[in-house]
Amino acid sequence: MRILKTKLLFALASEYDFLRKTEGYEYKPYEFLYFRLSKFEQGSVRDAAIRLTRSGSLDKITRGNQSSFRLTGLGREKLLNQLPVYRGQRKVWDRIWRIVIVEGMGSESRQVGSSLGRLGYKRVARGVYVTPFSVSQETKSLFLAKKWQEKAQIIESRKMILGDDLKMARQLWQLDQTGMGYLELINKADRLLKLARQNIVLLQQSKGGFKEVFDRYFYLLLKDPGLPRKLLPPDWQADKARELFSRLVVMAKTAGI
Repeated sequence: MRILKTKLLFALASEYDFLRKTEGYEYKPYEFLYFRLSKFEQGSVRDAAIRLTRSGSLDKITRGNQSSFRLTGLGREKLLNQLPVYRGQRKVWDRIWRIVIVEGMGSESRQVGSSLGRLGYKRVARGVYVTPFSVSQETKSLFLAKKWQEKAQIIESRKMILGDDLKMARQLWQLDQTGMGYLELINKADRLLKLARQNIVLLQQSKGGFKEVFDRYFYLLLKDPGLPRKLLPPDWQADKARELFSRLVVMAKTAGI
């Protein structure tokens, strides 16, 4: 359900530069959501939309027998928190690595590791996690919990004794694999744009059409760790992928998809 909710929020945000646009999103009917979330049962999509509305992430209007939804400011923030790719684009990296060392957690170590992973940390050894991001309030709260107090240390370091920052980032976050995913998306999106200019119906195809590109791009955003630009390879193609995806979104909207 969490992935469905995140994808639903993304569907309502994807026609905009939601990193900068904080409000003023359009209302969209269930048919819009069904097409973009076609891998899920329609009943599950309706249930997710209702739950998100109750939580304040969506706003709902009903006219006649048709309900439509739009993203709220709260929903936008929830979406940004679920997409790691946007972590590193809000601030310039200060070139400081944060290192969390956890000791004596026993059976709870997996739970701690999972929580740190959601906060942008990567495991480098047993009980050792690193991130280039500032120590968030969520991280502090995690270790201020009574049962985990005095079991962790958080260290900040500006210098690596061996290796280099770019190489470590590439290996830990498997940037080559994600980078290849962006290149494949770019090729597919570029080809679809050229074909759709000749025949707009091609955008509606389930295989090879807009929805396939939509799905690929969404899961790439979930996979992209959102590292600061100084830690990304020089040929990183995320911006190009976003540009082509945006052009496809405009074309799909024009076509009423």
